[in-house]
Amino acid sequence: MSNDSGIPDASQVQQLAHDRHTHFIESLRQIKLEGAKGLVTLNGGAAIAMLAFLQALVDRPTFPAFKSFALPSLSLFLAGAFVAGVAFFFQYAYVLHSYYGSKGFWVWRWISWCSLVLSAAAAFAGGCVVVAGVRCVL
Repeated sequence: MSNDSGIPDASQVQQLAHDRHTHFIESLRQIKLEGAKGLVTLNGGAAIAMLAFLQALVDRPTFPAFKSFALPSLSLFLAGAFVAGVAFFFQYAYVLHSYYGSKGFWVWRWISWCSLVLSAAAAFAGGCVVVAGVRCVL
């Protein structure tokens, strides 16, 4: 274990390094999970806000001009929410394949990260389309 001087032996140092590495990996997984939850909330909330905004514009004369921007942005927000939701399943597949030592676990990790990036890009693109539509209508 440790010698009389209180200095840990090699096995204790190795165990501490392993514990630190395990905690680091778990922290990264938790950050990724919270990010995915945020993306689902962001895209889903944006889709709901877009539907409410469309409802408010239906009887206005600017509705036909804005409709051509609203539908693509709504589609992007919904796609972003769906992709972020599916990312949870990709993360599960990554953890499962990683646990069992599958050689292809990195593919699931890559797909999981790409789906989150795609969801964030859909939120950004949807927002850009909304801004362009508002600028065009005004």
